[in-house]
Amino acid sequence: MPQNKFAIARYSVIDELLKKNTYVKTSTIAETCKRNLGYEVSQRTIQLDLNSMKDDTFLGFFAPIEYCSKRKAYFYRDSDYQLGYQQLNLSELDLLEDVCNIASRHLKPDQRAILGDLLFKIKKRYIAK
Repeated sequence: MPQNKFAIARYSVIDELLKKNTYVKTSTIAETCKRNLGYEVSQRTIQLDLNSMKDDTFLGFFAPIEYCSKRKAYFYRDSDYQLGYQQLNLSELDLLEDVCNIASRHLKPDQRAILGDLLFKIKKRYIAK
């Protein structure tokens, strides 16, 4: 498996642990990766992954990961954070729907259908949470 797929799998494990737990140690993340992904990961790799999730502009996750020196563990500063995409609030979703309704008046029927499907997917992703 290419290395980038390993990293993506680890990011997913890290995200799930940070969402489920208030504080998570790198040793816990490494153990969970071994159990869930079937291969060993060093704590240094986990630290690099955490830094990448937080600061890597190419990835663009900008995860709100913080380190608590008292507990020697990581946590999400924003408990509503979702890995991989930016959050929209309800007023932003309502505005998006209004804009789509206005724009759809000027589109062909097949384009209207595509726009409707797109809006449905976006709302489903955000409202289902």
